[in-house]
Amino acid sequence: MDFKRLRILRELADRQTVGATAEAMNVTASAVSQQLKVLQDELGVVLVERDGRGVRLTEAGKAMAGAAADVATAVARAESTVDAYRQGWQSRIRAAFFPSAAEMLLPGLLHRIGQVEGVRLEAHLEDPGTAGFAGLAADYDIVLAHSVDGAELFARHGLEVLPLLEEPLDVAMPAGHELAAKARLTAHDVARYPWIGVPAGFPFDTVLRRIELQAGTTAVRRQRFPDLRVLEALVKGGHGISLLPRYTARTGAGHGLVLRPIEGVRASRSIVALARRDVAARTTVRHTLELLRDVAAEVAVPAGSTHAGAKPSGRRKAGTKRAEVVVGRAAES
Repeated sequence: MDFKRLRILRELADRQTVGATAEAMNVTASAVSQQLKVLQDELGVVLVERDGRGVRLTEAGKAMAGAAADVATAVARAESTVDAYRQGWQSRIRAAFFPSAAEMLLPGLLHRIGQVEGVRLEAHLEDPGTAGFAGLAADYDIVLAHSVDGAELFARHGLEVLPLLEEPLDVAMPAGHELAAKARLTAHDVARYPWIGVPAGFPFDTVLRRIELQAGTTAVRRQRFPDLRVLEALVKGGHGISLLPRYTARTGAGHGLVLRPIEGVRASRSIVALARRDVAARTTVRHTLELLRDVAAEVAVPAGSTHAGAKPSGRRKAGTKRAEVVVGRAAES
């Protein structure tokens, strides 16, 4: 069934005469009559019958004209959708967060994206090993990832990489611990104390091994657990010291938890947003990456200080400004 012939039938229903239909469609009257005859032959029903010098639609013709209007509406919607995507518009954005990234960044991102008309963020929890983040870009528009070996690790996969945070890993201890008297620590200061660690192969364990190498000794790991909040609770309970990311653990500082930076050891994690290059070029994805960068900038502000970054006011369309998506060149449990 040819949609163009259905359009002719619909126009005839609205305009009543073959001549008016031909003029509206910029074809000859004979062409209109011929196409209607072909359509009748295809369907096997009479759609048009003579009425004096003119024609009129049969009951079947009127029904098909109504159906043609429905088809035209559906096609128009499809064309509108395609046009929107050609312009980079995407109403639903699927993003993958590892747990502490969701805790730090998702509330602020949802606040901002709620001010953008016509865009909805669908957040999912994913917590693979470092090597597994890049593969998630095949299933999500944006993937939040982290590494203790720098953002360039992800650039090797041919993805767009937007650096968001370089989060220090501090030594966490219970309030009243003797190390809390020091403003800064070294590997030799901390290696001899019992540790609450993470399973072997986890990124934070890599940093603890760097501490061991620097100190020339092996740290005693009393417990190994892969959840940051459990590590924090065990440290507060006096069961050992641990490595915790500064911005994630900051809410616990002053409530039975003390954080101290460590010197002479690369102890930080790079938090980045990953996307396939074609996906990152879409207007709404690019704008969401920009919003993520704004949220991350606020997270990195020291507690108690103010931040000049303005929050969006009023609802606005996405894509008014291009996000700076770059390949990072910087250094979860």
